[in-house]
Amino acid sequence: MGDILPGLVVPSTDGTALEPYTGPDADRLTVGGELNKVAANIATGRNMAGVHWRTDYTEAVRLGEEVAMGVLHEAKEAALKDAVFTLSRFDGTTMTV
Repeated sequence: MGDILPGLVVPSTDGTALEPYTGPDADRLTVGGELNKVAANIATGRNMAGVHWRTDYTEAVRLGEEVAMGVLHEAKEAALKDAVFTLSRFDGTTMTV
């Protein structure tokens, strides 16, 4: 999923400051993992709202993954010729753009 996120913070109990995040998963949080959670939460929320079915969730995250890879491919072709993007897909395979 990528590199572990450094320097994680959370709001203080009164909301006036930021404090280091020391939760049990602090040493395992990655950008990829957090983005996967966002995608899952959006899809699950749509299901709970009665807007979509579980199969829509499955296909929506796959479609979103394909769109994201297309955007990265276009960015690479247009301006980031030397860039290399390596992604972990939802099915566990790795793809390099």
